[in-house]
Amino acid sequence: MPVITISKEFASGGLHIAKLLAEELKYDYLDKEIVEQVADHTKVSHQEVREFEEEGHINVRAYLSRIIDLDIFKKNHKHDEANEVESTYDDRHKIPYSFDTQGWIDSDIYRDLICKVVTELGQRQNVMIVGRGGQCILQEQADVINIRIVASMADRVARLKIENPELNNAQAAKQIETMDKKSQEYIKFYFKQNWSDPKLYDITLNTSRVSDEKAVAWLAGLC
Repeated sequence: MPVITISKEFASGGLHIAKLLAEELKYDYLDKEIVEQVADHTKVSHQEVREFEEEGHINVRAYLSRIIDLDIFKKNHKHDEANEVESTYDDRHKIPYSFDTQGWIDSDIYRDLICKVVTELGQRQNVMIVGRGGQCILQEQADVINIRIVASMADRVARLKIENPELNNAQAAKQIETMDKKSQEYIKFYFKQNWSDPKLYDITLNTSRVSDEKAVAWLAGLC
């Protein structure tokens, strides 16, 4: 069966549909496992990778300044010490990342590892990859179905308010716009693509027009 990637607008019901679809198809639902693999490669905690995913493409240098000790990399960098040039604090962004890193993550390392992990997962049978640019990374791979799940703003506000009843309509709409903007910027920064470009997807499903149960039934039939 084909590999499935899921891209979803925030509060569109996409997460719920993805989990139901994976259960229906008996697919492995891969989300946090991707974070865990990146964390294991970089020797950075899972929580730090999750935080980096959210903000790393916006404020990379600030993140590095907070978590990195440059000496770690000077010890790990395998080259002729006679030719070593002392790096200053402000030179840390120039340090190569081709060697084994210990506790270091930046946007280049993150992108390389996300591409590596998702590509490897894409070679497996019966897997669903949720988010993280799977539709871009596996765009040219045969036997992949890229699904996008959307909904009207009114319906998304209603969904979000069910989960967060303390929000009013304006607050819910603002949160949705903020989360969508992050997704848009993530895809643009790492993959130079437009998150909402219909050409990235084989199927776009509007949950404002169809129930979650029917959406799962339709998608299961197509996959």
